[in-house]
Amino acid sequence: MVKSKKTLLKVAKWFRPMGWLVLSWLALSGAAGAAEFSAQMVLKDGDKTMPGKIYVQNGKMRQEFQDEEGQTVTIIRPDKKVVWVIMPPERTYVEMPLKTKLPGQFLQIPPLALKKQKVGTETVNGYQTDKYEVTVRSGASGQLRQTFWVAPKLESPLKMVCPERKLSLEYRNIKEGKVPDPLFELPPGYRKLAEPSGYPLRRWD
Repeated sequence: MVKSKKTLLKVAKWFRPMGWLVLSWLALSGAAGAAEFSAQMVLKDGDKTMPGKIYVQNGKMRQEFQDEEGQTVTIIRPDKKVVWVIMPPERTYVEMPLKTKLPGQFLQIPPLALKKQKVGTETVNGYQTDKYEVTVRSGASGQLRQTFWVAPKLESPLKMVCPERKLSLEYRNIKEGKVPDPLFELPPGYRKLAEPSGYPLRRWD
């Protein structure tokens, strides 16, 4: 039971609201979500750097992150309207309903941004991108500024920088082409964790 609670707390970390890291990827990509690619991810939070991987296939997404607690895999399935957070070391997973927002660690521009302005075009990691300056709410009354670089060809942001939070997230070594279907499925033999009382996970509206 103690181990299950520790695992759920780890999952909750990935589901925390990160309003400063949020453009609506789903809105940008459209209902079809035709892009298919994989890439390395680099998340920098202050003096901490966390490597990862991203896989995208027709609106489905898979992220893999490695931190001091081990590997965590997050799969977005719009067709099933679910999010799976998988913990390979424990061979367990948590299932959550997918609504209109993605978990915080995904590159997104918030649809409810206070301000969103295209300020130019730049080449990022070999792709032509549209550069946006975005202002979002932060806390009860504060505001936060972010910069996003969105690649129309991939229907996705490739980079986000938030100087005030010393935060950035970037896709590198992008490879277009077929992504294996099994990457977007639950691995066989994994145990589904129920949400224990007192350890609620965040839902999205």
